[in-house]
Amino acid sequence: MTWVFGVFAASLGIFFLWGLLAPRSQWRVLSAWSVSNPHTHEPGGASYGWRRLLSGVGALGLGLVAALSAAPVVVESLSQPERLISPVQVMWGAPDPQLVNRSVYGSATEPENLVEVPIIGYQNLDELAELPSYLLELKTFRLLGNPAPPGYIGSTPAEGFSGIGPADLVVNVRGSVLCIPREAVVIETDSAVQIAIYYGLPDPTPDASGAVPATPDNVAGCPLGDAVGGSVLIPITLSTSLGERSVETLNGDAIPKVDVPK
Repeated sequence: MTWVFGVFAASLGIFFLWGLLAPRSQWRVLSAWSVSNPHTHEPGGASYGWRRLLSGVGALGLGLVAALSAAPVVVESLSQPERLISPVQVMWGAPDPQLVNRSVYGSATEPENLVEVPIIGYQNLDELAELPSYLLELKTFRLLGNPAPPGYIGSTPAEGFSGIGPADLVVNVRGSVLCIPREAVVIETDSAVQIAIYYGLPDPTPDASGAVPATPDNVAGCPLGDAVGGSVLIPITLSTSLGERSVETLNGDAIPKVDVPK
């Protein structure tokens, strides 16, 4: 019903402005028909003056009501804090990534029946004086609350140590939230480091009778471009420091480098 009151207020405002600016025209249009001889019975200057005064008061009152009605909306919009973008979102976008806090050493063989996911960017940890503090503050990757689903990539660090500690770089990938990062392929040369990350469903676990279910179809279960996707940071430990080598996909396409904001 808000629009009804808006139309009524706008019509009333036009009426008041008409009476304020052209009271004689308003009388002729709205009231002249009620007298037998409009020219003889036309109001005098004092009457038009009163009409103009009343119209002015009405327009002023209507404007005041409109201003008071709009004030809470304006105050609310001004009082809302500006949405700040965190340094993590500056680097990796939204949502904040989860961290694979495990030691990951890549293999040289591409796996079968797994899905290669896009690598959004990488960060060179070797060129930093110390491990960025934001990495230690990220939530650790979990699949439906499970921190170590069967088939999960990498190896669990020794107690008291961080899996990301020995890493030379981290890569950011996006994959289905129902799947897990399972394998990394890393091919090192003197001039480049080529990386690929593969997702899949967790390994099946034996049922109550001890029987192991059939291997799931990872390609069908982890489609690329899934509308419900998660952002994940995966540490990669190289055989030697990255140095001046480029970071690429297996096809030789450059992976964007992401710097830590200063």
